[in-house]
Amino acid sequence: MNRDKGERIILFCLMWNAFLLVLKGAVGILGHSQALQADAINSAGDVLTTTIILFGVRFSQKPRDEDHHYGHGKLEALSSLSVGVFILAGVVFLWREIVLTVVHGDFQHPSVWALIVAAVAIGIKFYMYKKTLAVGRELHSIAVIANAKDHRNDVFATSGTLVAIAFGLIGARFGIEAFYYVEPAAAGIMSVFIIKTALDIVIDAVKMLMDAAPDKEKIREIEDSIRQCEGVEHVNWIRSRQIGRGYLVDMAIEVEGDLTVTEGHAIADHIKRNVHAAVPEVLDVLVHVNPHRS
Repeated sequence: MNRDKGERIILFCLMWNAFLLVLKGAVGILGHSQALQADAINSAGDVLTTTIILFGVRFSQKPRDEDHHYGHGKLEALSSLSVGVFILAGVVFLWREIVLTVVHGDFQHPSVWALIVAAVAIGIKFYMYKKTLAVGRELHSIAVIANAKDHRNDVFATSGTLVAIAFGLIGARFGIEAFYYVEPAAAGIMSVFIIKTALDIVIDAVKMLMDAAPDKEKIREIEDSIRQCEGVEHVNWIRSRQIGRGYLVDMAIEVEGDLTVTEGHAIADHIKRNVHAAVPEVLDVLVHVNPHRS
């Protein structure tokens, strides 16, 4: 079966997230690293969110049918929204662990293997972030881009884990108890960046679900391509919304009133070709042709 490029990159990420889950969990337990164990839980969440995105990316590409005249593209927005919500929920649990750790003073002494695994995980996650972001931008897929942002969150989170483990090792080696508090402090700082990314993902998803218009520059590109068409006397209005990886565009134009239906239709076809050429992400164009009024 030929898989969509977005689906392939998500499958790639799913396998690596599963690998990191096992690696962090095993070394976190055997190496007595509470920070790495918590990071393993984060990887478990990554496996879940990546699975959700895989579902959204796969089924969003289904063609239109009798029940979905505009296709299934908004499944990408729904899967992205789910990712954002899961990330926010993860921050809640993270803060719970921070508070419990500080209140009970439940600090453990990690091994150097935990430090090595955290460093390896950061490298893997950064590679996943760059690769996934490139594909997401190429496909204009908010679900794939949301997955990339989640990888970037993991780079931040595991960096905090790395710092915490390092200070834990130093604290255990030299008996500096104050260093044990670096882990919850680092986790708290990183959570601020994670919350911001999660909100960005949620806002982008909600915009698509609410049929928000694309940015003004995109609308201007569409309008410029229309005005280049011979026979267009006036552009009454342009409306556009994102659905899946592209845009649907509706517009009303004015042409000379004494043109035949065939001639008006030819102008509309010319407009569609121009819009598709100027903005390749446009999926479909609907042109309303009106008689020009001086």
